[in-house]
Amino acid sequence: MKRKAIISLILAIITIIPFFMNHNDLTKTTDLDKLIKDVESNTEKMLSKYKIPGAAISVLEDGQVIWMGTFGYADIDANRKVDQNTVFQVASISKSVTALGVMKLVEDGLIHLDDPIENYITSWQLPKSEYDQKAITARGLLSHTSGLSVGGGYPGYKPNAQLPTLEQSLSGIGGGSKPVELEKEPGARYSYSGGGYSLLQLMIEEITGVDFHIYLNEVVLEPLGMENSSFLWDDDLQEKTAKAYDGKLQLLPNYIFIEKAAAGLYTTIEDMNKFVIAEINSFHKSEILEANTVQEMFTPILEVGGFQSFINDKTALGHFINHVNKRIIVTHDGSNNGWKAHFSMEPQTRNGIIVLTNGNNGTYLLNELVSAWHYTNFGVERQFDQLSHTVKATVYVLSLLILCWSLSVIVNLVSRLINKELIVTKDSKKKVFLSIVIVSIVLVSVAFLLSKIFAPIIGFIDPFIAILVVTSVFTSKDAGTGPLS
Repeated sequence: MKRKAIISLILAIITIIPFFMNHNDLTKTTDLDKLIKDVESNTEKMLSKYKIPGAAISVLEDGQVIWMGTFGYADIDANRKVDQNTVFQVASISKSVTALGVMKLVEDGLIHLDDPIENYITSWQLPKSEYDQKAITARGLLSHTSGLSVGGGYPGYKPNAQLPTLEQSLSGIGGGSKPVELEKEPGARYSYSGGGYSLLQLMIEEITGVDFHIYLNEVVLEPLGMENSSFLWDDDLQEKTAKAYDGKLQLLPNYIFIEKAAAGLYTTIEDMNKFVIAEINSFHKSEILEANTVQEMFTPILEVGGFQSFINDKTALGHFINHVNKRIIVTHDGSNNGWKAHFSMEPQTRNGIIVLTNGNNGTYLLNELVSAWHYTNFGVERQFDQLSHTVKATVYVLSLLILCWSLSVIVNLVSRLINKELIVTKDSKKKVFLSIVIVSIVLVSVAFLLSKIFAPIIGFIDPFIAILVVTSVFTSKDAGTGPLS
């Protein structure tokens, strides 16, 4: 009885403790200075842990940059460090910048947000659909509520590839994109669509009569003083641009995007500071746009839903909106092959955070930093961090329990063999071996199912956590067969 009580206590401890542990590298604090010191001392370690080449990070308070840090390498082979002038691709953050350009057209009276988008486009038409194409508006395109396809993002084109026209990209011609089609009822629900922003890009070019990158430079980038930013990867930017890397720190090409509005912005951490601060300031008092225009951009339209709801609550015009303690966070992520980026801002307090990375594993760093910043500002965990904590703790518990079972099998078999309680005859060997094989198959099957169910979540949260599951299962398999081989 005493032995069973001890075992039960050990199992209870194993089951409970992981749920009370902090599984993040950054500690939770409501002191902003402590957070910054923690980020300064831990970022290099996190880059190494997650195999991320480099990062640029800034923290904003009351509409001012109070800290900016650069870490790691822009080019590993050349030993070139990331600095404040290092240029990054920011992927889908391009949509937030594009939104400013679209809203400038609205302020100038050149378009209306709720008019059919087909009123402004003549060079390309959507394929016929069972849904009403006249219900597709600039408001729906900006907020991902238009019902259009191409939700998985654009892969980009290799630098030496023959580039299609924007109209060809919209039609799925050229090998780099799928056709943009009306798949759902416009305005009915949120459905992320980079294709919608390609349609906005075409609209801008038709209305203004100039290339998209020229228009955005004239009405957004130049007025904000974003001197090292462009939607065109020109000669001036190329020599300043970081190299992109995959999850194993292998060099990737710099993919080019015809779909500039959706994914094509190049910028620096300093220029991103200017963009975020301008949006914050314009929310309170007219600056880059009228205050009521920016407030409309930050007004939620529809709930996001699904797994994405753990990251963002609602969609808005070119941004996502989260609600915490009756305050809003305005945010957007960016994810191209080899690049991960993020910004979050709280317009009321004028606080914010920006993170740029040049590696496919940059998401892990983003999650750590954004979760820590969120806790510092609001004193509560963000939803994604709660999910991350629960999944990590659950997997640790399952893995440790399997490991404990493995050890008990080893101890039991060795004990029985030493005490000659287990006589290995041919028949008994077969039975014992068969039972162990069955148990091992069951465990491996359970681990396989867990990997299928949790893999998208586990891989998004922590690249090492699945290793524990695999190790525990195969330890248990070896544990059973070892004494009988």
